[in-house]
Amino acid sequence: RDAVYNFFLSRVRDNLHVVLCMSPVGDAFRRRCRQFPSLVNCCTIDWFEEWPGEALLSVSSRLLEEASLGEQGGALRQPLAELCVDFHGVVAAAAQKLLEELRRHFYVTPTSYLEFISLYISLLQDKKVEVEQAIARIEIGKQKMAESNEEVDVMRGELARMQPLLEESQRRTEEMMAELTV
Repeated sequence: RDAVYNFFLSRVRDNLHVVLCMSPVGDAFRRRCRQFPSLVNCCTIDWFEEWPGEALLSVSSRLLEEASLGEQGGALRQPLAELCVDFHGVVAAAAQKLLEELRRHFYVTPTSYLEFISLYISLLQDKKVEVEQAIARIEIGKQKMAESNEEVDVMRGELARMQPLLEESQRRTEEMMAELTV
């Protein structure tokens, strides 16, 4: 029985792999390393650096494919993906400048890049809904104006038809007023 248990433990030690992901930002990582020194001494640490431009472009292109960009979406996807990469580069440069000038860290991570793209897509959808609602209001307003124009045309026709009657009744009224004043 002990041999089976020892065999099991040796197999677990050989084959068990644990992946632990932590952000190096802030004091939490430093505190964990102090509390658990084996994290540094007995583990393999992979530091992930900035994504290359091609990876950023690939990710933004794939995420923008899922978004509905309207009728000209195919022509806009590639320039938008390149613009996302440019924005990420500008923010990284601004973060580096902040570090040099004020000695304050501002981390530009792949997660912030993904959040930026998802925020852009959600804002795009919100604005698309707003524009569609505005277009619907304008269409309704156009219909109401057309209906009003038709009603005005009908009223003008009735007024033209009734014009001789109105002139006749005005003439009678003037005659009656003339008789009353005499």
